[in-house]
Amino acid sequence: MPNIGYPDAANPLQPLQKMSSRPKLQRNRQRRRLGGVCAGIADYLGVDVALVRFLFILSVFFSFSLTMWIYLALWALLPAGTETPMPDVSWRLFRELRRVEKLVRKAHRRLPAPIADEVQETFDVVKIIAPHFECIGPAPRTIDSLREQALLRFPAILRQMLSFPVNLPPFKCAHIELTELKDELQRASSELIDQEIHRTVGDADMISPQVRLWKERLAPLRETLRERASDNTLRTLQQIEEKLAFLMERIDSNSDLFDLRPFEVRKIAFDYLPDTVNQYLQLPPTLARSQQLSSGKTAEESLNDQLNLLDRALHDLAKSLFEKDAQGLLVHGRFLKEKFAEQSFRLPD
Repeated sequence: MPNIGYPDAANPLQPLQKMSSRPKLQRNRQRRRLGGVCAGIADYLGVDVALVRFLFILSVFFSFSLTMWIYLALWALLPAGTETPMPDVSWRLFRELRRVEKLVRKAHRRLPAPIADEVQETFDVVKIIAPHFECIGPAPRTIDSLREQALLRFPAILRQMLSFPVNLPPFKCAHIELTELKDELQRASSELIDQEIHRTVGDADMISPQVRLWKERLAPLRETLRERASDNTLRTLQQIEEKLAFLMERIDSNSDLFDLRPFEVRKIAFDYLPDTVNQYLQLPPTLARSQQLSSGKTAEESLNDQLNLLDRALHDLAKSLFEKDAQGLLVHGRFLKEKFAEQSFRLPD
């Protein structure tokens, strides 16, 4: 029997990260000086953007018209890189975000590309959580703290980084603080996304007939699994159900923007997930917990690996939807399809 081929346990999304980090030839709008062509080429080749710009300027002295037409053609033909849009917030909050964005633009012009990308990632998270700053929720102190971190601490860190050379201690301290802040905001963003998913699927009036049908079909498998699996496995399955129900509802309401065919969300919900659980349930309980598969793990351990992998990837898929990142949806959808299309729990002969 061929090995199932799970990713590294320490990093279960390792194949996904390799897929999503693969460079693409596209315009980089964050580091643009004009159209982002030179910045995009530099990203694709893995060189400093200053070198690409220098070569373009140098070519002007040999053939101005040819260089101009080549640049305009690349500007027109190369797709723009994905960018988290500004959220739909009040005018006052929007103006504050614009002030922060100006500092982020300066960071792209003055700081090394890897550090500027880290600044951009932090600002993208700020844009995702910004709508919550104006919501009256059950934990206003937490929201106030997030707002302070995003709109006061983050700009202060950027100003310090922009005020010192990268080799001086004040810059290094600010960079460490930026990394810590990014991690804090990402954790908060994940919690807010999970809360939004739970709220959406917990409202019976918001559930479509198709999602109800899917939950009814999955219910017998869940009940059978309840008699055999641990509480941790059942909790993970419940989280997966919530994320899939949320994705099906949200993608349906954005059908013009998110085409279901490449993402295979319904395929995962109706086929891959039930098939994975069914294959596990076909094994005798004693063998499922004791007999090792060819991967060296028991069937129950393998089931937990698959469910945890699916839960994390679906969370990233939901995050991409919040970011309106169609490319991220496509990458995660293909990854899930490849990982769960052909899974087996057959014991070795």
